[in-house]
Amino acid sequence: MNTPTDQTPQPPVTQPPVKQMRWVGFFMFIGGCALAYFSVISPLLAASRHEEDVSISLKAVVLSPALLVIGLILFCVGNERAGQLLGTKKEPKVTGIVICLVIAGIGILLYAWLKSRLRAYGYSF
Repeated sequence: MNTPTDQTPQPPVTQPPVKQMRWVGFFMFIGGCALAYFSVISPLLAASRHEEDVSISLKAVVLSPALLVIGLILFCVGNERAGQLLGTKKEPKVTGIVICLVIAGIGILLYAWLKSRLRAYGYSF
């Protein structure tokens, strides 16, 4: 098989990074929904059925709102606009810091609320 030597090889065709980050955002959102179900809703349902073993995880409860919100931002606006909104690791934007602090606050409040609801059912943590 003879290949002409005057042709330059073509780079492989790849998806633009924006679409890839939208997929990452989609899966972050789905993962956040699953994590919220297993860490918040499932213990509440188990407590309402008065099951013996009900446990909660601080990390899972606090992380679920972060995955939901950041995943939703990436999915809806894509990588380029999310970078403009949140900033980068080296140069975070003020709006990004505020969003992260609000999400962390929501996660901590969610954990405190969940803990109080489970204590109301008679469980101790």
